Amino acid sequence: MNIPADVKSLLQAHKVAVLCRNPLVLVAFERDFVAHTDELAAFVRAYSGAAVLLQLGWEYESAVKSGELAGWIARFRERAPDARVVVLCNSPREPAVLAARGLEAILANHNAFLDERRYRPLPSRKRFDAAYLARLTPVKRHELIPASLAPRLLCLGAIVLPDEVEWAAAARARLAAATWISYFPGHRVSGLLSQARCGLALSAIEGAFFGSSEYLLCGLPVVDTPALGGRDALYPPEFVESAEATQDGVAAGVERWKAAQPDPWRVRAAWLAKARPHRDAFLALMRDLTGRDQGRPPHKLGLRTPHPGTAWTLAMAAKNRMAACMPFLFRP
Repeated sequence: MNIPADVKSLLQAHKVAVLCRNPLVLVAFERDFVAHTDELAAFVRAYSGAAVLLQLGWEYESAVKSGELAGWIARFRERAPDARVVVLCNSPREPAVLAARGLEAILANHNAFLDERRYRPLPSRKRFDAAYLARLTPVKRHELIPASLAPRLLCLGAIVLPDEVEWAAAARARLAAATWISYFPGHRVSGLLSQARCGLALSAIEGAFFGSSEYLLCGLPVVDTPALGGRDALYPPEFVESAEATQDGVAAGVERWKAAQPDPWRVRAAWLAKARPHRDAFLALMRDLTGRDQGRPPHKLGLRTPHPGTAWTLAMAAKNRMAACMPFLFRP
């Protein structure tokens, strides 16, 4: 396969992944698809029967966002009219909404492609009443966490955008008594989450939020506030407390799981049962596209998942750059 340099750089950055070489099947998140439409269209034009699968990092069931997505795909089709484009939806409502826009879409929530072999409940002392695995950004609504919870709260995640520094500093100051870990290698996720009694999912709008399923795979029940984006598609209802989007609501949800303490392996098994239909739908799509079984898909379909050593090196380099500008964010 002759891969041009611009597409090769996208593959190396894990912004695009090749799921099959013959016929060619690519997958990308919609944000990277939009940013690199011209390069991707030029690449797939050279291959008969090529297909591009789109994962969604935001909600696309609203009229505005579904219209945007339809426009982006139309632009791509102008440049690669013979390529098939299929949207992998996170929310059960999205396929019908996108079909009404003339798009091909199936329900295959991106959380279903977490490799469960990377996550498991581990025996651990419960040092924390709750964990929040989330970037330090306003979308994640850290302000819904009551300050009284902070001494027994684990916050995992870093600030990403420089223009959110002021907000991030205020959020950390309000929850200063919490345990903050900004950067950590992926193999530590199970050990860290297993120290908490439940996980928090607090955004009102985003995509499917990988962390919401990582909690469940590690055996943690979830305190969830209502949201658009599809993270609830893989929720086993018996292990998710739907809380009001208030500090009191979140506190009540945490108290419920402190008292209940469900079996972590039952939590994990319930999530796997919810994920199975999404995985099956994806495998059926791949059979349709390629004419044969493709086997187990890679972790996160190969997107944004560099080798663990590389990922850790990149994360620490990013931390050092941020710490040089904003040391107050990285104090213990």
